[in-house]
Amino acid sequence: MRDYDDTEEKKQIMKAKQGDQKAYEFLVKKYQHRIYNLCLWMTGAHQAADDLAQDTFIKAYFVLNTFKERKAFYSWIRRIALNITLNFLKTRKREKPLQEYNPKDGKNRPSSDAPFDSLLKKRMRMAFQHAIHSLPSDQKVIYFLRVHENMNYKAIASVLDIPPGTVMSRLNRARNRLKILMTDYL
Repeated sequence: MRDYDDTEEKKQIMKAKQGDQKAYEFLVKKYQHRIYNLCLWMTGAHQAADDLAQDTFIKAYFVLNTFKERKAFYSWIRRIALNITLNFLKTRKREKPLQEYNPKDGKNRPSSDAPFDSLLKKRMRMAFQHAIHSLPSDQKVIYFLRVHENMNYKAIASVLDIPPGTVMSRLNRARNRLKILMTDYL
């Protein structure tokens, strides 16, 4: 893994390690949206994602002294978020979303699609969201890291502390399940 370099972020991390709450607030603001989206993707529920993201930053604050400055802060905090979210999914039944959520919905964007095409796209997005959230959590996290974080197999294996072959097989099972669930739209 490459060493990470972001001078301002490193300064803020050092200050935060010394107890500077404003410095830690800088880190929270920088990464809160990405961590929330990760938690939302994994749980499918806004409230759970909000709580889990908050739990991530609280836990990270208390173990900040374990962070090694030569590594990327986001990778470190993402790992904390993944662990907290996976534990949540293991110990509790998954919550049903209060409302369908799609960050790329574009509700305020005018559409030039015919009404039928627009409806079909909306149904397909909803079906895909449902299909994603029906994946087992071990497959869902790998799918998220590969597709949304654009991580390679080796990096995913490192983050999850599993062999690369396991990453490949779980990703393959996730893709196959998604193909089956999305058959009507393919």
